[in-house]
Amino acid sequence: MTTRELQNSELSGAFVVRDPAWRKKIFFGGLLLLLLHPVGWPAALGYRKELISNLSSGTQPLLPEWRGHLVYFFIEGLKAMGVIFGYLSPLYLALLFLLLANGVRPNDYWLYAGLFFTTCTIFSTLSFPSVLIYWTFFSEGYRVPFGICLVLLAAFALIIFFIPSAFLQVSKSGRYLSAFKISAAYSTLATHFRAYVLAWYHSTLMSLSAHFALPFAPWGVVWCYLAIIYEFNSLLQNDPDVDSSQSWFRKLRASDQLLLQRTGYTAVSRCLNPADAAPCLLIKIGPVVIPLPKIIVKHVFRETD
Repeated sequence: MTTRELQNSELSGAFVVRDPAWRKKIFFGGLLLLLLHPVGWPAALGYRKELISNLSSGTQPLLPEWRGHLVYFFIEGLKAMGVIFGYLSPLYLALLFLLLANGVRPNDYWLYAGLFFTTCTIFSTLSFPSVLIYWTFFSEGYRVPFGICLVLLAAFALIIFFIPSAFLQVSKSGRYLSAFKISAAYSTLATHFRAYVLAWYHSTLMSLSAHFALPFAPWGVVWCYLAIIYEFNSLLQNDPDVDSSQSWFRKLRASDQLLLQRTGYTAVSRCLNPADAAPCLLIKIGPVVIPLPKIIVKHVFRETD
């Protein structure tokens, strides 16, 4: 069978297989997300930050170890949540002011919504649009004017679009406070605007594929978080403030790269991983590829890897 190199757009989804223990590490993260969710989601965010260091320095093994670092990942993840909600806080305050100014007082809905988004932290970033839509269309009392709702939703979308460029400043400095250097974040976005938009497109595809990959969604989410980190941080490889000479981004585009080999299944390829004794299968969805878990490989495609 013929082989070919992975394209740049495919590396984001496939790079994890360069770690011989990638399945075990993603399995543990997904299990944590599934069984201990309020801890698992922040820990997954913190795990991503550690991955950035490994990617930049070319560390082996590629993926960080969970053992002995869970508390650290959890704390780092809380800091990452602080960045996200720090950017979104003006919108929450604006909506709160609007509701209080129009006579709305805390009720059972506030309690139930707070409990849900605190317990299901992975959905916490959707709390603002969810609450806004409720007070615009479903409230039995005061309703937010439709025009104001559209303005606030547009502001929410723009902030979410901007946040990855803020986190890229954390990648440069290693400090979360750097995320609030808005001028630097804007400069990064403007300099790489086309690639940044493309990264959002690829990240959206990977995220949707992961979240709807039932019953494997928790593990898919952990994988897509890592893939998204690779996707956006690859934008910094020509940045003068970043030393990428030893990075995995360079390795995977040079002689240490991954190869794909066609199989007998549509959109499915065999990844020839030089770090492992055995290859794995990946499925291609649009411009991205997704490494498949063993249970799917063995029971759906009837192949072993």
